[in-house]
Amino acid sequence: MSGMLSIGSSALMAYQTALEVVSQNISNANTPGYVRQAVNLQNVGGPTLAGGTVGDGVEVQSVQNISNQFLQQQVVSDSSSYNYINTFQTYASQVDEALSNSSTGLSAPMQSFFSAVNSLATDPTSSASRQAMLSSAQTLASTFNGLQQQLAGVDSQITGSVTTTVSQINGYAAQLAQLNVSIAQATAQGNGQAPNDLIDQRNEVLQNLAGDIGVSTTTNTDGSVNVYVANGQALVLDGSANSLSVQPNAFGQDQDVVLNSGGTGSVITSQISGGSLGGLLTAQSQVVEPAMNQLGQLAVTLASAVNAQNAQGINQYGQLGGNIFSVPAVTVTGASGNTGSATVSASISNTSQLTASDYLLKYNGTSWSLIDQSSGATVALSGSGTAASPLTGAGLQIVVGGMPAAGDQFLVQPTQFAAESLQVAITDPALIATAAPVQTAATSSNQGTATIGPAQVVNAANPSLLTTSTIAFTSATTYTINGAGSYAYNSGGNIAVNGVQVQITGTPAAGDSFTLAPNTGSSSDNSNAQLMANIANKALLNGGLNTLGSANAAMVSQFGAQAQQAQQRLSAETAIQTQDQTQLSSVSGVNLDEEAASMMQFQQAYQAAAQVIATSDTLFASLVTALQAA
Repeated sequence: MSGMLSIGSSALMAYQTALEVVSQNISNANTPGYVRQAVNLQNVGGPTLAGGTVGDGVEVQSVQNISNQFLQQQVVSDSSSYNYINTFQTYASQVDEALSNSSTGLSAPMQSFFSAVNSLATDPTSSASRQAMLSSAQTLASTFNGLQQQLAGVDSQITGSVTTTVSQINGYAAQLAQLNVSIAQATAQGNGQAPNDLIDQRNEVLQNLAGDIGVSTTTNTDGSVNVYVANGQALVLDGSANSLSVQPNAFGQDQDVVLNSGGTGSVITSQISGGSLGGLLTAQSQVVEPAMNQLGQLAVTLASAVNAQNAQGINQYGQLGGNIFSVPAVTVTGASGNTGSATVSASISNTSQLTASDYLLKYNGTSWSLIDQSSGATVALSGSGTAASPLTGAGLQIVVGGMPAAGDQFLVQPTQFAAESLQVAITDPALIATAAPVQTAATSSNQGTATIGPAQVVNAANPSLLTTSTIAFTSATTYTINGAGSYAYNSGGNIAVNGVQVQITGTPAAGDSFTLAPNTGSSSDNSNAQLMANIANKALLNGGLNTLGSANAAMVSQFGAQAQQAQQRLSAETAIQTQDQTQLSSVSGVNLDEEAASMMQFQQAYQAAAQVIATSDTLFASLVTALQAA
């Protein structure tokens, strides 16, 4: 009887545990991260009798999580990939919207500006046309300023989000370390039985961590996990967690992410991939800052070209033109670790060679090198770095003062902040130089068929530019300038005179002459205004490959394509994440119908076990009665 009672009791206890596990599953059917549990039962062996071996009941071997380790790891990886591209796409779309929006983009105000210049060229004496050009210039400058402010706002959002995300990562790392301790202790106390609920919590925290930063993991024999970031640097080891921090980079601008371990910190910014943090850093370095640089390149090129052309004309006061736009300055920042006393200044010397890149100027103890931060290529430099012989390369002139030390470096940013400082430099419309500074004319008594074209300024700084000059032919094939020299005549060839060049075509006669005289400010001459309007058609950027309009269109297209590609990748990652999560849920998730069926099964088994105990009790009572009767 005692064997039957023991067997029934073991079954009662085993199925009670099974019912408790089913109840736990049902109650956590909607708990995030919960993994379905199952009871594993095993036969309890009994003594060997003459007629054979009779078991001694049943016992719970284990309560295990029903999961697929591969799918679990894949879901963690999916979280990292999805959050990375989702974050990247968020900021890429903001940049795309700012640049391509018809109300905030450059296309319309740039077209309006050159349209106003064209209108002025048709009526250069019109005060209304001059004011219209000045107003359109102001609108264009304001558009540059506004776009820069929008991009700077996106950059600030990213900077703030980096700090917030790093704080979240530290919180998750600390939770994982504490869970590692609890899991290791529970595993030891349970004779190797995994603490399922703690493991569920750990997997949930690990998935949240992977959503913030790309990770790799290893599992220890005690059930704890080690977590690594960047290029295999430990974030969590057993029960200890290292921390991340954020600090300004060597130039006090972008942020560096630092992994702090053992009292020392190592910069891991360039090694971070995956998760929201990776998306933030990539969006900043590959979208926002390149957009600011390209916008600045357009601003600098526009201002330089318009100013250069205005300087080659005469304004309404009879003076050579000055700057219409203020040309943004090049930003140069020394590294915080520099030990020398060197100072560095830079200016733009050739906008056609200017790129939308930042540069690192480094001193090795004997010479300077200039490294393109976008491509990593070293730029060829000429010159010695003095004011008389500046370092020249990439459209820049760089002057070094003081004494540099080996290892000193400077960040040179020709265009990143240029759009925010572009301004209209004049308020008086009369200062727009629509007329050519020099007028050409043929002497009325000329006998030949030669004609002279307009003067083209090649050196507005020539001190004799506005001095009257005469080209006189001593024969049909030779001429003098201001009565001096003897030059061979070539029909249509360039003739240089006091900072301008002219072309005479046809056949002159001996004694024919042509005059170059200063223009007057009130002249209706529109030749310089026409040249200014033609700036829109000149290939001024990227080594003579792009006009201002085509460069702007290429910029809009580039960042629009980035946003579109990010959206496509986000859609793909969403589908992958949903698919893998569905597969994992099919294995690990709680199915209420299945659990209800299991509950009925275990309930019936429990009731049957109770009946075994009751039967054993009845038999024992009958035996006692029989013995008493005997």
